Amino acid sequence: MLNSLNLHRLKSFVANLSDRRALILSLILGFVIRLIPELLSYPNPIGFDTVYYAARVKSGVIWSSWTAIFSMGLLEGILIAANRIVQMDPFLLLKLAVPLLYALNVCGIYHFSRKALNWSVKTALMTAFFFTFQLASLRLSWDLHRNLLGSAVLLFTLPLIKRGNSKKDFAILLTLSLLLALSHILITSVLLAIVLATLIGNWLKGERLKSLKLLVTVSPASVVLLISLFVFPHTSFIQGNVIFAKDSVHQSLGELFFLVNYLGVADPVQNYPNYPRLALDVVSLFSVLYLWWLPLVLVGFFRDKILDWFTLLLLFGSFNALVTPFCAVDLWNRWMFMLVYPFTFYAINGVEKILKSGGKSLVPDFKFLKWIKVTRKMVLRIFSATIVLGFLFLTLPPFFDRFGVFAIPTTITYLPSTMLYNTVPLRDVNSTVEVIQWLDENMSDSSVVLVHRAFIWWVDLYLDKKWAVVYFERDADKALGIALGRGFSPIYMVWWNEDYLTWQNQSIGWYGITVPKYFIYTFSSDRISVFRYSTE
Repeated sequence: MLNSLNLHRLKSFVANLSDRRALILSLILGFVIRLIPELLSYPNPIGFDTVYYAARVKSGVIWSSWTAIFSMGLLEGILIAANRIVQMDPFLLLKLAVPLLYALNVCGIYHFSRKALNWSVKTALMTAFFFTFQLASLRLSWDLHRNLLGSAVLLFTLPLIKRGNSKKDFAILLTLSLLLALSHILITSVLLAIVLATLIGNWLKGERLKSLKLLVTVSPASVVLLISLFVFPHTSFIQGNVIFAKDSVHQSLGELFFLVNYLGVADPVQNYPNYPRLALDVVSLFSVLYLWWLPLVLVGFFRDKILDWFTLLLLFGSFNALVTPFCAVDLWNRWMFMLVYPFTFYAINGVEKILKSGGKSLVPDFKFLKWIKVTRKMVLRIFSATIVLGFLFLTLPPFFDRFGVFAIPTTITYLPSTMLYNTVPLRDVNSTVEVIQWLDENMSDSSVVLVHRAFIWWVDLYLDKKWAVVYFERDADKALGIALGRGFSPIYMVWWNEDYLTWQNQSIGWYGITVPKYFIYTFSSDRISVFRYSTE
């Protein structure tokens, strides 16, 4: 009786919600859910790239020169400006900013449902709720913060393409598209591709004036994107005291940096010795993220001129690597994460169809998928699984600091096993800072430290820029060779103690790196050590 009463009150509450209050509720939902791992990890950061953002905030440099305005650094600029006002620890600032970014994405999902799809408040809220707990959306929020900002702007921009008729709509579209062009390359490319497809469609329908207005509106964003790509390309924020080992291979095709030969890539994230391994990674990641709720997507699929192109673009970016692996769009995994946006709308449409079916099971409209049947019980199971998996991802730390719930060998480089770590386990954060501070006090003008990508932004935060650093990603021996060749002495390296896991007798194991021969312990803090090269 009590559960029935509470359910009735909930339905009454949702039914009486105004559009504005529902939008605010979406904002609160996204913020609170994404704040959970930030509180559980406090005061330590979570997310691999989060340490980079903290280093950028601490630098206080928004743009090193006027050309840097084209570096897609809008988020960093906002964070640095905010930090100048509030004067707080960069990691604490990010703990508040990232949940806000996630909340804006949840709001964007609600907004698109209402303004582009004309769904009811109740359906739009259900869409926002379903999106909030998805593994793919939470993964984007883990450390892809610029992507998160760009996606939020995109969700508020797309409805204007569909319904933009007034001068006000075009003015807002112009502003948002420019903000997007300063936020993220990939998201801007998606927007411009959708605009181009819409423009061509309008032109063929005889709506020439509308097409011209749309073209003029997005032209400034197109110009900014082209300048950022070809006139003032992005520059690294790694300081000049860093020597690059260049031990990774990212084989772009000619001058087309967005195309890559996947079977020639050897970097920390993407490394495929053969085509079967590439295919296994692509299929595995898609399965973990979407396969268990794909029936809802297929049953709920519907035609919409914005969603059609949005979905097609993301599917192409996700699976192009399997069709033409020697010449494919780069970052297939990033495209695949973003499929969560259109898939969420299709899935909720599927839920609505099933709820209105009178208890009957439904099948997709696709001819060869009639064997898939979706019932109300299946909808309940999918929603339950979404919430459970989302909470596990948000709240469970890695076991033995190595094995999280989602520690799947073929997906671990793309999807973290849990949200509760950054470039190092949370228990190693203080030790990492201590060993770098020890280096800062003990290095000399002739010394150098070998730094893996896991520690490079920690070094940027806590090591004086006057000390030399050799940065490597995959090959510590190559980094050592560079240091020896340049005559540095002493040569240090930061890494985990080799024997801290006595039952395994090995180091952290996350990165496949071992300390080269002739390095000896010099200073240790719990599980992190400074090693010094010595042949004595």
